[in-house]
Amino acid sequence: MILLDTHIWIWWVQGAKELSKKHELIISENENEGLAVIIISCWEIAKLIELKRLGYR
Repeated sequence: MILLDTHIWIWWVQGAKELSKKHELIISENENEGLAVIIISCWEIAKLIELKRLGYR
């Protein structure tokens, strides 16, 4: 299992170009074993949405 940082999680979910190929590979290699985020990342994303710095595409 690997723990995803907030910005890595966001980039991965959005398929953003900022996520390096190396990071994409690490995530895909560990996806079956499990990916995790800490609860503060959920709060950070909620705040980014509230401040309109992150939204739905």
